[in-house]
Amino acid sequence: MIAELAYRNLEPGSLARLFGAGHAAVLVRCPEIVAELWHGLLEDSTEQMPWEAPLIDIARNYHGSGDITSSLGDLFYFQPGRHGYIARKMALSRSDGEGHVTVQPAYFVQGNQQYTPRQALLDQCWAIGGRLMAALAPEGTPFQHFQVVVQRLKYQESAADFARLDALARNSLGRWGRAGCALDERRWQAAGMLSPRGLSDLYGLLADAPGIGRLVRGLNRMALARDRSRDIAPGQRLIEGAHFDYRYFSALCGQRDHMLTQIFADGRWIDLPIDRAALAVFPGSMATQAYGVRHVLHRVLHEERIQPDQAANPRTDDVTLLIGSA
Repeated sequence: MIAELAYRNLEPGSLARLFGAGHAAVLVRCPEIVAELWHGLLEDSTEQMPWEAPLIDIARNYHGSGDITSSLGDLFYFQPGRHGYIARKMALSRSDGEGHVTVQPAYFVQGNQQYTPRQALLDQCWAIGGRLMAALAPEGTPFQHFQVVVQRLKYQESAADFARLDALARNSLGRWGRAGCALDERRWQAAGMLSPRGLSDLYGLLADAPGIGRLVRGLNRMALARDRSRDIAPGQRLIEGAHFDYRYFSALCGQRDHMLTQIFADGRWIDLPIDRAALAVFPGSMATQAYGVRHVLHRVLHEERIQPDQAANPRTDDVTLLIGSA
């Protein structure tokens, strides 16, 4: 289900062949490259990460809307069972007439100062994303126009902190906003024939209605019992619900202490190894549309684990570095 490939063997069409052979994900081994990326993107002390920043700096660096897929800059997403992270997201581009890589946003506010990513670091991220994109496209397929996405996501070490941030986000809303949050939670619980858009909205509206609510909840419980994609092991908490990424691919590495990413393959959830020795690559929906490569259902879980005595580093603990293409 999960293949391995050395970065030096990453060539045009190589990922397409592995995904076409039935592999759901590929571990691209490149510890030296990941170490360089990690140092440049997470260990540069001159850059203030959003999970270290005052709230007003996060707001100043936010460039987005209600559409999570198109938002850039500093992001704060906490919706129980759907999203649960603080992140910094950049989009890299290079037009045909330009030899250098450009980035959006161009800089990040840090109090009364600004931080601008180093050009050499942006060029490196572009080169890695472009090589992965070439490997994803089947040989002989016309190359698609794309952007490289670089995202750093911070997850919380404890389930209690996730709950506190959920409450902070929810309770900052008015009465109707909080009612909408509750409806969304019910809607995301819809399973089986009730899960498609439209029917899940209807389920969310009817689940707590007098009389009929009991009936639709009973139908949903039966659907949940048969849906293996909703299984969660004891001690685990769902942070990001099962979903497909919209982009061509996602390549993940990181420092994982309490977080777990799983992919759904052959009717069961499989742990996806994420560390600082490889890029864990899987296709998104744009790859399905452009190349016929099957996108991969995945989710993110929190696990309460007893850690050995070691110095904590809040800047990098439970942080995921993502490079993608869209």
